[in-house]
This record gives sequence, C-alpha cells and structure tokens, in this order.
Amino acid sequence: MDTSGNPVLGERRLMSRVRPVLAILACLATPYAVAAQPATGAVTGTVSGNEGKRLPGVVVTVQNQVTGIRRTATTDADGRYEIANLPAEGEYQVSVALAGFATAASENVKVVPNAILVVNFRLRLTVTESIAVSAQTPLLESGQSAVQQTVNEQLVHSLPLVGRNFISLATLAPGFTGNPSFPSPLGQIYWTNNIIVDGASHFSKWRSAARTFYSGYGLEAIKEVQVLSNRFSAEYGESLATVTSAVTKAGTNEFHGSGLLFLQDDALNSTPLFALVNPPAGSERFGFTLGGPITKDRTHFLESYEGRRSRNQNVVVSPSPEAAGAFVHDDEDEHLVFFRVDHRRTERHLMMGRYNGQFFRWHDEPGGLSLPGTGTEYRNDVHTILATDRWQFSERLLNEVRVQFARYIDVRTDLQPTVFVSRAGYSQEGGTLGAFGFGADPEDTWEAADTVSTWSGPHTIKLGGGTKYVRAHNALLNYGRGAYFFAGAPELYARPFLFIQGIAPDANSAHANPRSLSAFGFIQDDWRVRPRLTLNLGLRYDIEKVDNVRNYSTSVDANNLQPRAGVAWEPWGRRLVIRGGAGLYTQQQLLFFINRVQLEGPDGTLTIALSPDSPLFPKFPNVLPAFPTASVLPPRDIQRVDSSFRNPYSLQSTAGIEWDLGAVTASADYVHLNGRDLMSLIDTNAPASNPKPVQRSVAQADATRPLPAVPGSYRNIVTLGNLGRSWYHALQVKANRSTRRLQMLASYTLSRAEDMDNYRLPEDSRNLEAEKALADTNVMQNLMIGFTWQTPGARRLLSGWSLSGIGAFRSHRPYTITWGDDRNGTTQNDARPDGRNSGKTDAYQNVDLALSRRFSLGLTTVEARVEMFNVFNTPNYDEYVGALLSPLFAKPISAFPNRRVQLAAIVRF
Repeated sequence: MDTSGNPVLGERRLMSRVRPVLAILACLATPYAVAAQPATGAVTGTVSGNEGKRLPGVVVTVQNQVTGIRRTATTDADGRYEIANLPAEGEYQVSVALAGFATAASENVKVVPNAILVVNFRLRLTVTESIAVSAQTPLLESGQSAVQQTVNEQLVHSLPLVGRNFISLATLAPGFTGNPSFPSPLGQIYWTNNIIVDGASHFSKWRSAARTFYSGYGLEAIKEVQVLSNRFSAEYGESLATVTSAVTKAGTNEFHGSGLLFLQDDALNSTPLFALVNPPAGSERFGFTLGGPITKDRTHFLESYEGRRSRNQNVVVSPSPEAAGAFVHDDEDEHLVFFRVDHRRTERHLMMGRYNGQFFRWHDEPGGLSLPGTGTEYRNDVHTILATDRWQFSERLLNEVRVQFARYIDVRTDLQPTVFVSRAGYSQEGGTLGAFGFGADPEDTWEAADTVSTWSGPHTIKLGGGTKYVRAHNALLNYGRGAYFFAGAPELYARPFLFIQGIAPDANSAHANPRSLSAFGFIQDDWRVRPRLTLNLGLRYDIEKVDNVRNYSTSVDANNLQPRAGVAWEPWGRRLVIRGGAGLYTQQQLLFFINRVQLEGPDGTLTIALSPDSPLFPKFPNVLPAFPTASVLPPRDIQRVDSSFRNPYSLQSTAGIEWDLGAVTASADYVHLNGRDLMSLIDTNAPASNPKPVQRSVAQADATRPLPAVPGSYRNIVTLGNLGRSWYHALQVKANRSTRRLQMLASYTLSRAEDMDNYRLPEDSRNLEAEKALADTNVMQNLMIGFTWQTPGARRLLSGWSLSGIGAFRSHRPYTITWGDDRNGTTQNDARPDGRNSGKTDAYQNVDLALSRRFSLGLTTVEARVEMFNVFNTPNYDEYVGALLSPLFAKPISAFPNRRVQLAAIVRF
C-alpha cells in the first residue's frame, strides 16, 4: 500500500564530496555576480541633436525624488547611455546637459524591477530654455524573448485578494491553475513553480512549496510581483516550469505609513454549499506600516505588521447519520512581521537588510467526508534574514552579493489521535500522522549568491554563482495508530478489506536529519546584434548532493548543464516583436520523498499491510501491539531509491508575437514543455498485471511477485526513480492595458497537459503506459482578468472612486474513477475500471470585485473598501467522489466559498 503524500553527522562528508565543484563555481562567480530578480531597474536611451545626429559626451543625471539617490553617466560615441542599479522605490528625474545645447529633463520616471526603461532625448542648439521629455514604462520589452507577466504596485494593492496573498497573483499569468496559495504552472505539479522574494529563495525543500502558509508576507510590504512563465534566462533556476518573484518596499526621505482593518462576518455572507443554514463565521485582519528616513538621503527604514484572526466552519457531507450536515471548525491565527533598512554608503554603493517573520496556527477540520473531530493541528513559524550589497564599480560594471538565512518550523499533529478508519466514498475518521506527528522542526537554509552585470557595446552580460545549504529535522510515521479500509458504507461493507499500520521499533527510526548542499553558476548575454534584433543566450549549471539519509546511496548528478537561447526581432520598429527560443530547466530535489528511503527503508519503521485472511489481522477497531509478538514479521512494504536517481528537468520552447498598440499590448505564444526524468514511485516487486475486471486476493497477487511475499520478507518494494514524463502544449494569449485611470491584465490559455501520474504509485507498476493520461492539473481553457479603474471627473461626488476586480473562468478538471476496494490484490486500494482521470468536474467561474473611495484629509488619505468574493454566488465544486461503490459516486463533497463580503478601511499618510 502506497502511503505517500506531501506537504507540501553527514555534513563534513557532504562538504568533501562537493567541495571541488564549489571551487569551480567560486572561480566563475569571483569577483562578481547578480542574483535573480534584483529589486532594481535601469534607465537607458540615446541623446541626439536637432537633426537626429547622436551626441557623445553628454552628461546624464538620474536622481530619485524621494530617497535622494543620484547617478550620472556619459553618452558613448554612439550617443547611448545606460544607468543601472536604480532602486525601484520612488520616482526619478532624468536630465541631460551638454555645453551649447538646452538642458532637458524627464520627470516622474518610474523604474521597474529587473527591467530597462528607455528615455531618449533630442537637444536644441540654445541655452535659454529647457526641454521636458515624457517617459512611460514600456509595456513591451522589445529585447526579451521570455514569456513573463508583471503585476505592478497599483494592481497589487487594488485587486480584491481574499487572503492578501501575493502568490495568488501568479494565477493572472497565462498557464496557471489550481490552488491560489500554491498554483500549478504549465500543467505541472505546484512545486515546479519556484518562489523568490527580493531575489532570495522562499521555497522549502521539505514542504515542496513556499516555506510559509499563504505567502508569509504582509501585502502592504510588497511592491511588485513578476511571473516568469516560460523560457526564462539562465540567472533563474531550481524549477523546471516557472518562477514567481516578489519585490518588497523600502523607506524614503519622507515619513509615510498606513493602518488597515479588514472585517468579515457571516451576516454578510451567503449560506455555504451543502449547508441549510449559515454557520457562525468571521475574520479580522489588522496591521500597519511605517517608513521613513533614519538619515536623510542615506539610510531609510520600513516596518510592517499584519495580524489575522479567522473563525470559519466547514460542512460535513458524509452520509453518516450522526454527522451529515454538521459544521466543524476551521480556525486560523496569523502574525506577519517585516522590517527593512536600506543604506547608501556612496552614490554607487547600496546595502539592504531585512527580517520577515510568520507565526501561524491552524485548527483544520476539513469537513467533506471527514467526520467531526478529524483533522490536523498546524504550528508554523518562519524567520527569514536577508542582506544584500550592491556596488557599481563604474558605469559599466555592477556587483551584487546576497546572503540569506531562513528557519522554517512546520509541525502537524492529529486532532483525533485514534485509529484511522476509511470507508471509500462514505466517511473517514481518526488520525494518520501517528504519535510522532509530521513536519519539519526545523528546516534551516543558508544561501549566498554573488553576481556581476556588465555592459559592453551591444552586450549586456550577467555572470554569477552561488550556493545553498539546507539542514532539516523531519518526522514521519504513516498510520502510526493503525488504519482500516472498508469498500463503502457500514451497512453494505461490514468487514474491512485491508489493515495497515506503521510501527517504529524506536523513537529515532521515525526521524530523519537530511542535509542538502547545492551550487550553481550561470552566464547570460543579451546581445543586440542589430538595432532590431536581440539574442538572449544563456548557460546555467546546477549541482546538488543530498546526504545524511540512510539507504540513499546515489551518485551526484553532475551533468546539469542547461543551455538557453532566445531571439527577439522587431521587423517594423519597437511596436512589434517576434520572439521565440528553447532551453533546459532543472528541478531541485525534494526532501520529503528522499526522507522516506530512510524512514521506511529496510532498517527504518515497519509498514505492515494485512488482508483479512492473515492470522495477524486484528479485530476491528484494535491495532497491532507496539511491536508484533510473532517471531517472524509478516511481509512488509519498504522504500528504496534507484542508484541512478537524478534531478528532473524539462525542455521548454516558445514561439510568439507581441504588439504595442499604444495603451494596450497584446501577445500570442505557443508554449511547449516536455518534462523528463521526473520523480516516480514504482513497485519493483509488483505482482503480474491483473486483467480487468478480474478480481484476485492479496495471496493470489503475492504468488506472482518476483520475490515471494513470505514472512520475514517484503511485499511492495517502492522505488524512487526517474521514470516520470509530462507533456504540455498551449496557446497563450495575453493583453495588458495601462492608462492613467485603467490598469488591466487579461490572459487566455488553451492547453493540454498529460503525464504519467509521476508522484504516486501506479495501479500496475508492470504497465506504466497505462498511467499516461490527462494530468490532474489539466484545464483545457482558462481565462483570467484583473483590473482596476478610477472614475473620471472632478466633481466631489464622482472623484476618488475606483472599481477593481478579478475574474477566473476555467473549464473542467479530470479526476480518477476507482472501485474503492483492493480487487487487484496489491494492498494499494486504487483498482480502477478504466484509464486514469476519466471523470470530469464541473467548470469553474468566479468574479471578485472591490469598490473603494479615497478621501483626502490634508496629508492623510482614508480609503473605504467593500470587497465581494464570488459576487454572482456561482456554485464552484472542488473535490468529487470517484469511488464507484459509493452512494456519492461522481458527486461533489467540497466546494469553494459562496459569496462573501469584506469591509475594510485603510489610512495612509
């Protein structure tokens, strides 16, 4: 029986094995390097005279109007200039001066993180006047072949976000579906989307997702979110699909701050689906930000706090007569703390340090088929400390160093510490985590990166490298209190068909202390071959070694070279770009799956699966003693690893076109992702294939296994390997509109995603081709819209109003239909009548709106907001029963919330 799931000493030996590679990467990175997604941008352009002739030797000055940062550059022989390393906080004035010509300036220039703003000047032969030049952030990045989406500051703080979670903004980008807190990109599983904040990792290698529940950052501390949705450059890594990157805010020369209060109450909400009455529920969110100068023009700070208290109810839909329709608790408490200091040593030398903390508690009774009292208690504490040093040695040479430490604590325990009882498609109760709980306590991550950016003629080059070290302490004992499995309702199936229990010979056997050391190096050259033709050429190398895990004996995967190439061509100037490219992308290893090789290996905990004909089968609801009294153990299940286990990777390719239509840009791209060497679980001692619809017992199946499942030996030998594959094809269409009053993002994706159910034990390990089907994440059509609109007019009645919204419209998802019993005799409880994912859910449609009005009181602005989630009260179901023997077969058992209303007040000064 596969009990896999996911949450998402050897240190010295590990260092000795990887030290030679680190030395090579250190040579690549020294003395320079840039880490991913800097919180800085650049301004570039040309300066010419009246007749259009380029002017060399022009002094260009860029000055931040709120922090005082000032940079200068001189145009080259071609009249070009570029000023990089400009913090995104605040607005800039760009001015030019040359003897004999009028001065010129562009005011209120907004720098975009990780982007280049073009500001061109044409000077007149006079000194008696100055010329004003307008500059707007370009919606079309003509020199980039990557497919990406940026959610700017105005949208981040205007859109209605029920959880105020920046990660959910990734769903506005084409190709994202699934849970907003850990969305699934490009038809892949959620952990293939890397999360970074201010260029540093925000990803847990144990949880396989962000190392915080929700985003872990207060939204008031977030400035911008960028999603690199395909074919990104070599400076980004650790994920085979996408990267979601956030940039935090900084303080300025003026003291500024905010206070916020968000309220929800059941009196304003619609009755939940499956419920006859509206249960008591509500939440309060409160917080503040404060920023300003410590030393004017030199040192600034920003601090933020956001707290949340949520008391909600889930609905039990099990047909069990004592529980149907019952409400169960879903209670959350969260505190988010943020503090950042920026210091300018010189005009070219910037330093930043910040701390972010999340303290989260969750009493989760999920409802659905889970009976009252069944669920999980979560304790989640996260501490992150980041420091950056950004030093521009000259106009054409920039160095950036980034160092971060993060401590992640995630401890989960059963709310009901009793034997687990599962009745397929009917009910479940008890606990699955056992006496040791489940989680990371703690997972510590150290990382450092050093990178250089340099500009030389038509080349913009980035060269860098870095390292990451992870030390974790994890606990796992699946079904430690025993588990009974029934084929359906008690009146129809009085006897269980399977019993499973995890037994720990001693306390240490249920704990693992894995270590991971990884390093990377990259070079990226954005080469403007001609004024209208740019090549994006990159090469990245990653290496990783996981150690201090018993039985995990694999060689280091040392061939992770990842070439990436793209082209951007402007056939008719800067209003149209034809782009495309291809590249390789490697996925970092995930500790949860690797830990199981030790925890459930031959010398780890014992996972015993018994059929009713076994003499050791306990009488329901009893369980086995702490250790079986029999002199010889029954055949048990173990986990092992393929000796050639290596990093998964993908081959990505795109071809598309982007138009600049003035206030609107539109793009269309064909996107392909082929996942290779994906992580897989295979029973290498699987019984012979069982022709459908033949039924057989466990004993009959055991008789056909390569190694006989006799007492003292093994039954299922679950092997961690790289037999998984995935295929994703999509047409992605996107439109952005940016005017003074309207900001809008819209995307439509037409796609097909297939895989081999890579991360679960297949129904038949001897027939892997039968697992190829639509992926769980397959959504054929996906339309997403996000907008904010400010009302026109100067009249008091109309001024200050804005309307914002998010619309999501998705076609159905697939789910797998099973019998709900073990008619294959494998003890896996996954026998199905047909292929995988043959069922279909209903489509998903949701519209969230926010209506707000701002009032000015001197230097203070008060914003009153009314937010409505699922405005049209559309029924949206989530989980469906796939067990054919269940009276609820093909019916939904959980749903997304009906209409909810949130009232808010935000004071800013």
